[in-house]
Order: sequence, then C-alpha cells, then structure tokens
Amino acid sequence: MAERTEVIVVGGGQSGLVAGYYLKKAGIPFVILDEETRLGEAWRRRWDSLKLFTIAEYCALPGLRFPGNKNHFPGKDEMADYVEAYAREHDLPVHLGTKVTSLDPIEDGYRLQTSRGVYEAPQVIIATGAYRLPKVPDLAAGLSDDVFQIHTGAYHNPSQIPGQTVVVVGAANSGAQIAPELTRTHRVLLSQGSHLPAFGRKFLGKGLHWWGDKFGLISKPLIGERDRLHKKTILVGPSLKKISRKYGVELVGRTIACEGNTVRFEDGRSVETDAVVWATGFQYDYSWVHAPIHDQAGTPVQERGVTQAPGLYVLGMQCQYSYGSALIWWVKDDASYLVDQIKAYRPRHTATAGARPQRG
Repeated sequence: MAERTEVIVVGGGQSGLVAGYYLKKAGIPFVILDEETRLGEAWRRRWDSLKLFTIAEYCALPGLRFPGNKNHFPGKDEMADYVEAYAREHDLPVHLGTKVTSLDPIEDGYRLQTSRGVYEAPQVIIATGAYRLPKVPDLAAGLSDDVFQIHTGAYHNPSQIPGQTVVVVGAANSGAQIAPELTRTHRVLLSQGSHLPAFGRKFLGKGLHWWGDKFGLISKPLIGERDRLHKKTILVGPSLKKISRKYGVELVGRTIACEGNTVRFEDGRSVETDAVVWATGFQYDYSWVHAPIHDQAGTPVQERGVTQAPGLYVLGMQCQYSYGSALIWWVKDDASYLVDQIKAYRPRHTATAGARPQRG
C-alpha cells in the first residue's frame, strides 16, 4: 500500500530542506525523500580541499545561522554538517535511503516508485539539484586504457592521480581550484574553452555575493535572459593567469582530440599525459519523471518552478527564475514562492502522458 501525504519533496539537499521549512511553517503535511543514508553526502563527496566561494553569511538557510565567522569561506564538510543540523533543528520529516526511481501521473496526483516502496501525493516538488550526472565529452573515449581518467565528481585529492603529467580539462571554478593543488605532485596543464571573466572572492572586505545581494543583481528575475545566462558562469577567485604564475600551471587551449596517450589542444599544442581530470561539469537528469513537463533536451519547462503538469514543481534549477535560484542563500525565494502556489492549489485532473506543456 502506498504512503500518502499532501506534498512530497524529492531531494534532501538545501533546496529540498528549505521547501520543507516553508511547508512546515504553512502547516502542510509533507515528506522529504532522499536517496542518501545521511544528509549532506553530496557535499561530503566533493574534493577534500573544496572551499565555497560564498561567505558563510550567504551559506545560511532560513531559520538557522551558519556557524562561525560570517565572513569566512566554509569548506565542504562544514556545509554538509550544516545541512544535517538544519534538518534536525527544524525537525523535518526526511526519509533517508529512499531513492525515487519513477514519478507517474495518477488521477489524483502523482505516484512515486522508490527503493523503499510507493508514495503518493497530490503535489510534488522535485528538488534534486542543479548538478546530478557527471558530464564527460565523447572525445574521452579516444584515450588509451593506461591513461587514468576521473571526473571532478569523484576526485578527492592528488594522491588519486598516478604518473607525472595530468591534464585538467575545464577551467571554470572546479578546474581552477583543483589544478593548483595538483602542482604539488604533478606537471599540470589546464585546458580552457571559453574565456571566463574572473572576480575576486572579496572586494573591499566583503564577499562577492554580499555585493550581488546589496545591489539586487543575484535576485533579479531573468525573464527573457534565462536561456542565455544559464550556460554562463564566472570564475570566482584569482584569474587563470595569476594561477599560472603562482603555481606553475600551464595554460592551454580547448581540448579538441584525445588519441592514445596524447591530448591535443585548439592552440596547436599537444601533450602525452598520464591522467586527465574532467572538470567539465554536470547535467540534469529528469528521465525518471514521466509527466509531460520536458522540452526536447529533457529539461523541465517551468515558470519560476511551476510546470504545466498540475501540482508538479521543480526547485533549485540553475537560473530557474534568477541567477540565485541554484545558490544556497537565494533558494529560499523560489521555495517560498512555490509553497504559496501549493497553498493556493485547487486540484484538477492531473496531466496525462499525452499532453505537452507549452512555455508560458
């Protein structure tokens, strides 16, 4: 028999927990389903030296201050422990070890098949995060078996990387943080595709996100700009040229081919390497959602998290409504908005698989 409630939140990261915070304040019965056995595991799995580029003041979720000096940059374990403490502080009903394998429309809402049974609810918030599946380019298949390959999602520290030479492919924030620490043990080449503007983590003693907040830049709606901006990013911290000078990282062009042990770059250079670290980002995965909410690329069509499938919402997507939609401090804006929509919801016949959502 299915377990029923008013709202199911899929995902127990910061987005899902903030949704739970507002649902509890509104007195709406709900559960949060998370596939991990412990909250914060997505943070704990990141590389050992990871530092957030957001100061602690802007790593806080509503209803609980982030511990320590508000101007320090937390490490990944600090963030993981905070997420766990947040759920405990607000006594949120999180069902751990519950992986959702499918979501299907039914007459009065949605049925979710999970690793621990069936759940049903009239309304569902999908808060599985902006970054789910590691993205590795097809050209990686050209490398020989004796070249060690790892994605940043599985990288922890330089001891994992064999040999003497390593190519880090991707020079956004992950690649720019990992490449310098690899220089302690390896010759490191950092392959950059598109040029990224670099901004220091602090300006006049204040974190970059403090300025973005005070000037309203991060919370500004991206209506008409979302498709352009969701693919853009900035490099937070020292520029690549400064990283190169300080640590001896060799800057090379875009990676265009991999053949055996050789990696070739757009600037005409090439190198024989022992290892490649793919700092090439992540992609969404909504293939388990069988409601008609996807565009041709498999991404949910939504307006500030509201899809055209009645009672089905998404939260925490990159540039979902504003530049801050996938950022820790600002997810509360979209979460609060969605709970308002949930409170005002009047059940209708749930969308069926034959319907096709239209962009609003």
